[in-house]
Amino acid sequence: MTSRPRQVVILGGGHAGVRCAQELARRRRPSDHLEIVLVSRENAEVWHGLMPQILSGVLQPQHVLVPLREFLPGVRVYTSDVELVDLKSQRVTLSRGDESRPIVLDYDDLVLALGSITDLSRFRGLQEHGLQTKTIGDFIYLRNHLIDMLETAAVEPDPEERRRLLTFVIAGAGFAGIEIASEANEFIRSSLRFYPSIDAKEIRVIEVDILTRILPAFEQRLADRAMARMRRRGIDLRLGVGLSDATAGAVSLANGERIPTRSIIVTVGVGTNPLLTQLPVPIVRGRVKCDEFCRVDGWPNVYAVGDNAAVPSPSGDPYPAMLLVAFTEGRQVAANVLAAVRGQSPQPVHVRRFGEVALLSRGYGLAQVRGLKLHGWPAAVLARSLFLTYMPTWRRRVALLLHWWSSAIFRRDISQLRMGRSDAVMPMRFSAGEMIVREGDIASRFYVITSGEVEVVQQTDGVERPLRRLGPGRHFGELALLHNSKRTASVRAVMDTTVLAIARQDFASLVGNMPELQDVVQQAPPSD
Repeated sequence: MTSRPRQVVILGGGHAGVRCAQELARRRRPSDHLEIVLVSRENAEVWHGLMPQILSGVLQPQHVLVPLREFLPGVRVYTSDVELVDLKSQRVTLSRGDESRPIVLDYDDLVLALGSITDLSRFRGLQEHGLQTKTIGDFIYLRNHLIDMLETAAVEPDPEERRRLLTFVIAGAGFAGIEIASEANEFIRSSLRFYPSIDAKEIRVIEVDILTRILPAFEQRLADRAMARMRRRGIDLRLGVGLSDATAGAVSLANGERIPTRSIIVTVGVGTNPLLTQLPVPIVRGRVKCDEFCRVDGWPNVYAVGDNAAVPSPSGDPYPAMLLVAFTEGRQVAANVLAAVRGQSPQPVHVRRFGEVALLSRGYGLAQVRGLKLHGWPAAVLARSLFLTYMPTWRRRVALLLHWWSSAIFRRDISQLRMGRSDAVMPMRFSAGEMIVREGDIASRFYVITSGEVEVVQQTDGVERPLRRLGPGRHFGELALLHNSKRTASVRAVMDTTVLAIARQDFASLVGNMPELQDVVQQAPPSD
């Protein structure tokens, strides 16, 4: 008989987690008896540094995605949500996001690479009206929104509303904010040839940040050059003043100024992943406190990398949350896991600062790399070369290079790609005898019966016990959603039945903003 392989579970498919899995797969030996598991909500690695180019049409969404299975041979990949992490039992519970049995993974080594989230709770109204820039879907939606503003303004007779439609506010002047503002401005202004009724002078692109300068990672001279270029291109930089609040038709600044707009693009509000706050681990400024080997304090077989990790640098301060730091930490954790397997000593993280690059448009960039400071097209070429170097496969590098070349030749496209959600409220049908929800499953939907009849049953000592029957107008599935727990009972269709299913996030938004609805569902007899 052979003992089970040592299980290394990596939570997160970002740059740090993926580099850890890739390095483990590359360096492991058969004698290591090691199994590598990667858990990611997406089946692809997302290159966030390239996503602003989706706005201007320089790149298409597929060019910033690299399928995990394409370059992680031998790694077991779960495209699931992480529901629970139990450090004491060394166990992780996963869910696919639908009504299905939870997946339970036991681990010997755990790597926390969940990444950060967007937290806009500090800014009134931004959660409701801010256009976020975190996911591929956000950028596709944002591009559609920019086109929609031009389409609407082109035929809008009211001057005040027209001015509101053609005013675009970007919150944040870091890498993402500056690149998004520049790409959006280039795209909007270059598209005006298709909208002869709109004058270029009507376009207002306003960048807002509480900091007094842009791109703090760059030296002042390069940042000043970028600021001068942005202003020449028509971008209004409002620095040293933060956002106060936002509504559907305006944004207010901390100095009392109110800017009418229908477009508030958000690149601020980085928050800690809520899964981390539920763990018995020390959190320092939103990140998990680690030693120089990326081991979480108090948990020697648990590591944290990337945005999740506060790893001390030689100066004592944590390494910044940057791309090259994520790469280095992920690879070093892989080396340290293998060292532990082989009875060797771990090595500390040592990040070599290569430099910083930023792409503001097709032909303009900034770069400070190993003492070399560039701006304009030489910096743009260097930045693109670095992205090609970092891409994990030659197939993706060639595809990216070819598309950059073709986008420089052909005109910009203003076609909209509508990708609105279609399953927020979803009608569903079930045949007689078909199970709708199962006891013990992770809850994902709230159900309202529109026709037919269902029975609620529960297992007691292996025997199925009927609880009640529900008909049209009744609902079920709310308890597990309200208490963030597993299903406490099963629901089965007695006859052909139709229901309206509301996704978990939408149900949470409804009950969170309508206390009377929460009272109604809580007062109803328990059904799940």
